Amino acid sequence: MDKRERRTVDDHLPKWLHSRFLSAVNYIWQVKGDNFESIRRVEAVANSGVFTDEEMSWVMLLLIMPKINEMVKNTSEWKEFKTMKESVH
Repeated sequence: MDKRERRTVDDHLPKWLHSRFLSAVNYIWQVKGDNFESIRRVEAVANSGVFTDEEMSWVMLLLIMPKINEMVKNTSEWKEFKTMKESVH
């Protein structure tokens, strides 16, 4: 009987959603609201040598997603989408 290859969720997601990026985001997010500690943790992750500059930008993008979501909700395009969606249902 052939040994079945074990796969992880990381094999099925875009690179920027791999668990190592989400772990870094979680480490930083745990101190959300404490600006000093958040900055310290961002610097620690950035200086760890684990992530390239591009990968670090993905970590930062994941951290600001809630803010981006709020910005998107204030656009006319989002409001048009909501109107269109509501009229379809």
